[in-house]
Amino acid sequence: MSTPCDSLQSFADGELSPADSQAFGKHLAGCERCQSELTRLLQLEQLGRRYLERHGQVEVPWHSIPRNRWLVAGAVVLSVAAILLLTPRLMGQPTTRAVPELWARQQRTLEARVTYPEADTYRPMVQSLMGAANAPRGTEVSHAVMGQLEDQGDQPQLVAAYLAGGTPDTSRAKQLLDRMRSEHKWDANVLCDLGTAHYVDAQAQDDSRRTGELREALRLFNEVLREAPTHVQARWNRALVYRDLGLPLLAMEDLAALERTEPDEQWRNEARDKRTRLAGALQRQANWQAADKAGFELISLGVPALPEALRYVDVPLMRRDFYHAVRARTSAAEVREFLPLAKKLDEIAGGGTVLEEYVQLTAARDFSVRAPLAAKYARLITGQVAPGEEEALLRTFLASGEDDIVLGALTYVVPHLPQYTQQLVERTRNSNDSWFRVLGLQTEATQEQMQDRYDQAQKLLEKALGLCMREQLFYRCIEVEIDLSHVSGWLFHVRDAERHARAGLTMARQGQWDKERMLLHTLGNVARMAADFTLGRAYFGEALLMFDGDQKSLRNIHQDLAHLAIQALELDEARAELDRAMDVGLPLTQHGIEALVDVARTRRSPRDAQAVEKALVLEPGDTPGQRAYTKFLRGRFLVDVDPIRGRALLEEAIHEAESAALDEVLARHARAYSYTSLIFADAAKSDFAAALERFGSELGLASTGRCVLALTEDTERSLLVARGSEGQLVSSYTPERNARFNPTSLAGVVPQDMVEALRPCASVDVLARPPLQGRAGLLPPEFAWRYLTRAVSPQPPAGRGLHLVVSEVQYNEQRADRALTWSPRIAPGSEVRTLQGLDATPNRVLAAMTDATEIDLATHGKIDQSSNTAYLLLAPPQDGGDELHENLIRKLRLSGAPLVVLAACEAARGTSALHEYVSLPNAFLAAGARTVLAATHPIPNEDASAFFGAVRERIRRGFSPSVATRDERLMWLSTGKDSDWINSVLVFE
Repeated sequence: MSTPCDSLQSFADGELSPADSQAFGKHLAGCERCQSELTRLLQLEQLGRRYLERHGQVEVPWHSIPRNRWLVAGAVVLSVAAILLLTPRLMGQPTTRAVPELWARQQRTLEARVTYPEADTYRPMVQSLMGAANAPRGTEVSHAVMGQLEDQGDQPQLVAAYLAGGTPDTSRAKQLLDRMRSEHKWDANVLCDLGTAHYVDAQAQDDSRRTGELREALRLFNEVLREAPTHVQARWNRALVYRDLGLPLLAMEDLAALERTEPDEQWRNEARDKRTRLAGALQRQANWQAADKAGFELISLGVPALPEALRYVDVPLMRRDFYHAVRARTSAAEVREFLPLAKKLDEIAGGGTVLEEYVQLTAARDFSVRAPLAAKYARLITGQVAPGEEEALLRTFLASGEDDIVLGALTYVVPHLPQYTQQLVERTRNSNDSWFRVLGLQTEATQEQMQDRYDQAQKLLEKALGLCMREQLFYRCIEVEIDLSHVSGWLFHVRDAERHARAGLTMARQGQWDKERMLLHTLGNVARMAADFTLGRAYFGEALLMFDGDQKSLRNIHQDLAHLAIQALELDEARAELDRAMDVGLPLTQHGIEALVDVARTRRSPRDAQAVEKALVLEPGDTPGQRAYTKFLRGRFLVDVDPIRGRALLEEAIHEAESAALDEVLARHARAYSYTSLIFADAAKSDFAAALERFGSELGLASTGRCVLALTEDTERSLLVARGSEGQLVSSYTPERNARFNPTSLAGVVPQDMVEALRPCASVDVLARPPLQGRAGLLPPEFAWRYLTRAVSPQPPAGRGLHLVVSEVQYNEQRADRALTWSPRIAPGSEVRTLQGLDATPNRVLAAMTDATEIDLATHGKIDQSSNTAYLLLAPPQDGGDELHENLIRKLRLSGAPLVVLAACEAARGTSALHEYVSLPNAFLAAGARTVLAATHPIPNEDASAFFGAVRERIRRGFSPSVATRDERLMWLSTGKDSDWINSVLVFE
């Protein structure tokens, strides 16, 4: 049976007769269903019109065009007009016309592009005035116009007005775009404009916040282009983000694509101009290649190559090649010809005479003895000596007494003949040339790294960096910064790793193209450690575009891209990247095997077993930690296909790791990851009781007992297992998932049957393996629970307690952070130690904490943009930083076993580290604290003092910290206090 509503489509298409159209118009005025459907149809028509405006006409088959649309156009227009008058809000986004005064100007002030067609009509950029800090602003949009757009509900034009109509109002634009995004499942234009808002915000931020805004903009533009590869505004804006991130080759790639696909000639021309300006990156490459060639010819040809070498004397590698070239000369006269180059290199390094003196001393040698050795040295350095002959030649040099040739030969062969490393180190220590003293420190640091002593390596490299920076030895400094970034990464000091990589990149861009590529790769690894998929892929992508035939680098980049894909749970992509790495033809590194054993669990390839063995044979390990890690990798690869052998290897890895020295970083990795594999091997065969016991064994607990909740994740799988108040076992095992847990909140993760099993418990011990520990919302507010990380809690010494209070800190004026108030609750008879104002510097706070039995740290908490972990902001010392990070706290020994209150915003936040707990609370526990209270959310200044003080009083009355925190939380919630921050207060013991 037909109804009037059935005529809607014909009405919209103009296919009704005038009489039927008028009749339907009367029906439409009172039918909400038809009004809603007409809104949808008109929106589709509007989208189609915008597509035509942007992309040109589309050929439509003649038979699909309504034949009589225009015969009844008048009736339709009259009917629709009447409807819109009667129901002005029929449409959430009505069809409106562009406001002429908004888009009539001749120039634009926004370099990025928005998606509203009239706003995206080409206009040249306003030129910046010489000496002006910012580009001149455009004419401001009148309040009346903005009000009109709001009244009409014209959201796309309103967003464009906020962003490109005058001075950008990104805050309002973001609010509106977020609302629009919530109303539509996926809309390319909304996401693109939101990315534009983040991009615009980035221009006004300091370096750390700027990178965060650019990252979010890049993430949004990538999302658009994955689904809509021809979206011109997203590609234009992504090119700007790449440029601003210092990734010119990726930017040029997008701009070149726009030159091919952008329909508007003027936009194409501007894209070409931008690409031309970025081509300086290719000039850097050409300059380095020419300098590298000049350096090689200087070594092999000598005096005839000096003019070209002098041309590239400011390229850092030229000093390196200068040494080789002098050693390779076979006469005193040739050596003296190098004096002009030596003097110029001395000037570049600050005006000393060390190289000039070296030339003079070398020219004075007996060349009847030296000349044959110099000729052999030239053959060695230019790659004309077979690897099997290197050691014999080195021994000839060692017996010669020509110390500089010996030093150069040692530098060249030690990577292949590590048994001569100590000789190299000893010969550099007494050198009067800082170049070689820095080289010696680097070599010593490499030795320490090979023994997994990364703390010692870091100290040596910091000393080397100070020396090379003072002497302006930039080639050496670049290499030291690369080494420091690598070492900092192993120590999971992500912020330091990024700082060193960026400092090295800045120097490398003065002429060392090859080091530029290495440092971009290094920055990609820093992003990977921070689980930053967006920036990681960008840095690796730029490094790939810089590929110059180095097969090792190509393999390594694909290995790292596989790791990023694993972190993003894109396992098919990870498999593809590993296959690309293997196709290079070189064995995978241990780092590549780490990715392979993860991916092979669900996407195993026939060649994987051979790849694993081939790689691990090359790196058997010299220390207990290294050997344990090798066993772990084999065990993890085998446990799913050969459970008996795989489990045995994993158990051996744990045992061997536990016998290693405390400073062996790789041992900690091997132990933690072996437990991960064993826990999930138990879960895979539904032995959840055994899995729960392994959680406890890892922490040294004799038994997990009752009222315990354990949780962990491992790439594509996750496990929660609990014992309730009656000892009942409840589990939730997900063998393959498509999303990771929320990085800040675990609300809703625990299944309801598990919650009910734990509800009668007086308190719940939560064993959350990294990186899940330190997230709020795991259990309902009425539960008393704590994050438990060790079997035995230290207790304060008997006698009078010492309460340290750090509050009312006077911060660096440039930070614009105000001092926080704090009212401490001091136990009767306790001694009080207070640090306030400018006295509350990091070093003084660290020193004051060592013997305290209670500590209040009432100061600002900040989130490090590199590692996403919290640090404390304190008073600025005369020399040094004003930030207190977890790695400094971890080195303390807190003899008073204090109860620590971190009254600082988001102080409970941890990192993405998988092998150990990395956060402020866990740093205090590692240093000897008995309990730490901290929140994952921002906390209010006034209420924080009262809440934490009341919890402390309850603890003094004999309540456990988890019960005390729960009881105070419920009392506050019953009075209507803000629940977000109160529910985010966590107990760590």
